[in-house]
Amino acid sequence: MGTFFAIILFAILIWVVPMMWQRTRRRYLRSRPLSRQQITILANRLALFPYLPKARQEELKRNISLFLRDKEFVGCDGLIITEEMQVVIAAHACLLLLERDNNCYPDLRTVLVYPGAYVAEETHYDGHIRSTHTSARAGEAHYRGPVVLSWHDLQQGLAHPERGHNVAIHEFAHKLDEEDGYVDGRPPFAKSADGKTWAPVMREAFEELRQRIHALRGEITSDSGGIDTPPSVLDTYGAQSPAEFFAVATEAYFVIPTAMAATHPALYREMQKFYQTDPAALLHGSRPGD
Repeated sequence: MGTFFAIILFAILIWVVPMMWQRTRRRYLRSRPLSRQQITILANRLALFPYLPKARQEELKRNISLFLRDKEFVGCDGLIITEEMQVVIAAHACLLLLERDNNCYPDLRTVLVYPGAYVAEETHYDGHIRSTHTSARAGEAHYRGPVVLSWHDLQQGLAHPERGHNVAIHEFAHKLDEEDGYVDGRPPFAKSADGKTWAPVMREAFEELRQRIHALRGEITSDSGGIDTPPSVLDTYGAQSPAEFFAVATEAYFVIPTAMAATHPALYREMQKFYQTDPAALLHGSRPGD
């Protein structure tokens, strides 16, 4: 009997000790302050930062501190990683974590950064037939693996926010999506009640975007009665799959929140339930930092 309990205790220790160590490590890394230069970069390059309440600014800084010390940044194609690149990427990744308990992308170890769009190879299977092709990309998020970003494309998104694009926000939305083990466009909710209307609202918005694409391509003709497709701020790339739709909707939610709230109010409310932060309300606040 004593041997049995010893085995049980040993098994518990094997499971508990690493978990407690990781928790303590994350707490310590979050407590490390950002440098003055890092804070300046954050304030200048993250558009929403000045509008966040002071408590949320401090929360964001803590998450960024953990991200910078926990993830490895690797420059590709000769790119030299700078502190600005690290802070800008970490800031947009951690923006998605505000006001929610999180382990700061626990399955992510490496962020690969290319100077511009890069070529990646894709493999597809149709039964026993395997085919491969290459395509130019601005970013991608590998399941349980690294995030890959084009620095040029991220810079373009920051320079032209009216377009609603931000490759960092897009790819880190995918990393959130995978945390429940599935990349399906439904991220894990802390409270199941918050996600009870997620599926029907997302499905309706997703189908609406697909219909818009068909209309633009002329596949829906006037003699078929037509379909009323109201204005949208969502990138048509979101029609590829529910997972891509979630990532595209996340971009719009944080980059052009006022326009998204006006054109997709139901979708905006669902995103707010998950992300907790309300970017449109922040931008309409009395003044930055209140």
